[in-house]
Amino acid sequence: MEGWANIKNAAKYADVSERTLRDWLKEGLRHAKLPSGMIRVRYDAMDAFLEQFADSQNQVDKVVDVLFKELTTR
Repeated sequence: MEGWANIKNAAKYADVSERTLRDWLKEGLRHAKLPSGMIRVRYDAMDAFLEQFADSQNQVDKVVDVLFKELTTR
């Protein structure tokens, strides 16, 4: 998806509450705050923000796989 979303639509896109999305903004989710005070979030920024959690999970999976392989080859 391309473009910008308001808080409500961004939260819906990420399948989280608006409160959670606002927490993510404080945690570093890139966004734009318009002169009117309205906040907009790019869809690709949300994807990138969520990817950081997927990557860390993949790293854990890799470590577990290596350890399991070492344990089963002994």
